[in-house]
Amino acid sequence: MKVELLSTTKDYLKVIATAARVCYSGLPVEELLSRYSEEEDRALIERVVGMGHLSVVEHAVFTFKVDKSFKDELFRIFTEKPFIRVSEMEDSFIVSLNLRTAAELLSEMPDLNFTKAIEPYVPDFVKPKG
Repeated sequence: MKVELLSTTKDYLKVIATAARVCYSGLPVEELLSRYSEEEDRALIERVVGMGHLSVVEHAVFTFKVDKSFKDELFRIFTEKPFIRVSEMEDSFIVSLNLRTAAELLSEMPDLNFTKAIEPYVPDFVKPKG
């Protein structure tokens, strides 16, 4: 075990898309949650993220069990990124970060082993293009 995904926000596509729609729609949240398909949610998220609006993806949180060998990298990330939480266990760390932080790591710190390890879990719609 180097990095193991423990959990993600349930239905994070729906959560992110609904957060984006709440800003511009007068519809009740309950209707926003049920009215749109997964394809429509994904298209909206891709459009919003493509315009540089990453705040909506902060609603998705990923939690990992991380090997102690990542200690120095986690400390570096922790000092630079405010939305990461690290808890030390006896043999590992539990690391929680939102999807915006994961996207920022992919674009700003792509050479870190931690970033490379979480990259497969990060949805394509927030990965840097190119």
